[in-house]
Amino acid sequence: MTRGDLVDRIWTDGAEYVDENALSVTIKRLRDKLGAQKYIKTVYGIGYSWVIKDE
Repeated sequence: MTRGDLVDRIWTDGAEYVDENALSVTIKRLRDKLGAQKYIKTVYGIGYSWVIKDE
């Protein structure tokens, strides 16, 4: 998913401005809570991807 799509879907409360760093922090916390460091991958310049197996 692209970063823009994620921001739109997560912060739907009508906030006019969401800091890009807020998404990075949210993804890091999600990885930590789910223990999904090897599954949620950052796609540089695009967004994030869920990876089934190590590539």
